[in-house]
Order: sequence, then structure tokens, then C-alpha cells
Amino acid sequence: MRTHRRIARTLGDGRGFTLVEVLVAAMILVVALLTLASMFPVGYKQIADGGRMTVAVAGARHILEDVGDIPFANISNLNGVDTTSNTGVIAGLTGTESAIARRWRYMITAAETAAWGTPQPFGGSAVVTVANTSATLRTVTVTVTVPGLPTTVTMSTVIVRFF
Repeated sequence: MRTHRRIARTLGDGRGFTLVEVLVAAMILVVALLTLASMFPVGYKQIADGGRMTVAVAGARHILEDVGDIPFANISNLNGVDTTSNTGVIAGLTGTESAIARRWRYMITAAETAAWGTPQPFGGSAVVTVANTSATLRTVTVTVTVPGLPTTVTMSTVIVRFF
């Protein structure tokens, strides 16, 4: 009894890939992976910018909320407050306005950047502008600048004295 066993395929067999097909597939895979890998730095930058924008918006909102704690007659004293230093308008403030302005300076320039760590220098700054529109109306504008952000955050509110 004779059995016919085939040890190797013949060269004309069409199953499998040629070397050229494997190289073309590898190049397509490399180009696709490099494209995906190039998106990661852009994503990280956008995440960092989003964090900076969040700090800027939260700082501006906090400043505008604090202005509501100041007596209406004293709101105009905050015009020109710049949180980059304790000199200038901040140095001339007294009482509640002084404490609040110094807190703003700490909040904007030394925001806590690590989740549960110690406060790290952030380097942001805020400028408060108060417009005395009338005897019973004040417009307060806060402009926050954060290093690394291409734009500034500007928020305004109107404060009215009813009686």
C-alpha cells in the first residue's frame, strides 16, 4: 500500500501573501499609527489649556461674587486693582476691600495646580475696573490673564443700589 504524502507545497500555490503585499500593509499600518500618535500632544495641550481656562473663569467669577460683599459706596475703591503685586491700588485699600483684594492676588497668582498638593505659582493676573455709570449703578469688569492661554477672560456684572 502506497500513501502519497506531500511534504511541501508547489510554488504555484496561490495561498498566502507576497513580500510586496506585506511591506505595503506594514507601511499603511505605520502611517496610520503615526497619525494617531501625533494627536496625543495636541490633546494634552488642549487639556492643559482647558484647565487654565477653568482657573481663569473660576477666578473671575469669584472676584465678581466678592464684589457683592463690599458696601455699595466702597465698590469704586476697587477700580484699577491689579493682582500682579501688592503695590498700587491694593496698597491704598483698607478694611474689607484690602483683605478681599489680597485674597484675589493669592487666588489668581498662586492657584493650587496639584490635585491634593501645596499651592504652586500659577502666574495669572486679574485687573478690576469699576465704572460709575450713575449714582445708583456700578459696572464691574474683571479681566483675567493666564500664562499659556492665547486669550484673556473678561467678565462683567452690574451692581445696583435700590435704596
